[in-house]
Order: sequence, then C-alpha cells, then structure tokens
Amino acid sequence: MPSPLVSVCIPAFKAERYLAETLASIRAQTFDDFEVIVTEDGSKDRTEDIVREFASSIEQPVRYQPQSVNQGLPATRNTGIGIARGRWIALLDSDDLWTPEHLARLAEKASETGADLVHSGCILFDSDTGKEMELRVPSDADLAGFPASLYTGSYVIQPSSVLLRRELWKRVGGFNPRFRYVEDREMWLRCARAGGRFAYTGTVTCRYRKHGSALSRHAAPMAVASAEVCEQHVDWEKLPAELRRRQTVGAWTAAGQIVFRENPRVAAGYFRRAIKHTSLAPRLWAYWTAATALSYLRPSAQ
Repeated sequence: MPSPLVSVCIPAFKAERYLAETLASIRAQTFDDFEVIVTEDGSKDRTEDIVREFASSIEQPVRYQPQSVNQGLPATRNTGIGIARGRWIALLDSDDLWTPEHLARLAEKASETGADLVHSGCILFDSDTGKEMELRVPSDADLAGFPASLYTGSYVIQPSSVLLRRELWKRVGGFNPRFRYVEDREMWLRCARAGGRFAYTGTVTCRYRKHGSALSRHAAPMAVASAEVCEQHVDWEKLPAELRRRQTVGAWTAAGQIVFRENPRVAAGYFRRAIKHTSLAPRLWAYWTAATALSYLRPSAQ
C-alpha cells in the first residue's frame, strides 16, 4: 500500500464526548490522500470504539494507538507522529473541528510556497453554546514581523490548524514533553529557529473548541512556561537583542507577580531570573526584596 501524503495525528485523553464530531469533520474533507492516527493517552473510555466505528466509514487507513499510562499532550503527539507514514503531519486535537476544505487548502499552500509548516486561521467557539468567540488570524504586522511576532506571542498558531513537514518534526526533535503548557509555541519557535519556513493559507478553516475552566488554576504554570520559552531563545541572534531581553524580563516578572502572595519564596526566584537579564532594574530589586522578606515572615506559605 503506498504511503499517504498526509498523516492526521490526533492525541486523545478522555475524548469520547467530542471525538466522533471531530472525526466526522475529517470524513467530510475534500482532500482524500491521508491516513488517521488516534493516540489514546492512558484514558479508559469509549475512544477505541469510536475510532473503530469511524474506520469502518471511510476508505482511508485509520489506526488506533493506545498508551498504557498517561504521558501528557506533547509526548502523545510524538507517539502518533512517530508511527506516521505521511510526508506531512496534520495536527488535530480530539475536540476541534475542520471545515471540509481545510486539508486541501493546507496542501495547496504547501505546494505553492515550499513551506515546512503551513497553518490556517482559526475560530474559537464556546463548547457549551457553540457561539463564536474569537477570530484568531495573524495580522499583516504579525506576518511582516515574523519570527519576532512568534517570539513575543502576538502571532498565535493553533495546533489544530497546522500542517507540518514530518522531516522538520524529526529535525527539531519533536514536541518537548517537559512542557505541559505553551508546548505548541515552544515547538513553533524551535522550528523557526531551525530554519523552517512558515506559511499562512489566508483562510479560516479550523474551529477551536473553548471549554469553560478555572483559568486562575493554570495562570502560574502557564506564566512560568512562557518565561522559560522566552529564556530558551534569549540568545537567538536573528531577533533584536533588546526585544529578547525585554520579553524575557517581562515574562519572569509576570510569573513572579502571579505567585507572589501564595508563595513569595518562589516569586523571589522568578524575580532573580528576571534581574539576570537586565543591568538596571530598581523595580525588580524591590519586588525581589519584598518577596524575600515575606518568605521569611511567612515560612508556612512554602
């Protein structure tokens, strides 16, 4: 059997509620040279049954790949991509949706441009009501300012909108399992730094399902992960030195401010990491001094 051009890789964890609808959006694609790989990340629900039912409804190859223990999203993406046969990887989360022309537009843009990573625009919609909440597309300034716009976070690429050359995934070492937050931005930056060429289709063919959740619970780890990503590329000479410094300092400062009240000792450590990247920072030294003092006054908070 000849290898497909595209491997659609879906990580799944407790995915039974929305997976059938996601798979139906794959079945509706006008582009048909693909295989589907669903990797279940250690959860126990009806995911396998849903995948088997879907496989019987299409001509393309469908594979179900279970992981016995939960490994997290980045590692699960890597597992699926690792067994893919296609030259291209189409990423799709188990609750997101594609319009029928999504893969066709991505493949067309990849052929036209010779890019290594192609993405579409994305609409965020409320999971409970279906109401459209936000249009997420790069601005002209984001496109013109790439890769600096990717580094600062103004250029956002939703994973489910991406078609990625498998060779590029291999070259950069795949998704980093250490990152449980902002793992997509961390990956795109490594791709860009490795010389990967990016292209935007100019079309909105991806629908991202937004779930209601207690965002405050995730604010601190997200801020820390964002700071780590900035610091990871603080030596990237292709970007302006002042931008790298300012972005890294700001990210660690934000992380420290978020955890200051709950854990001042940890906050002091984040402020110190910010200070490391700036020569004159009286405000940061004040934050660090206050956090350090409070950590001694409130040892029970540690």
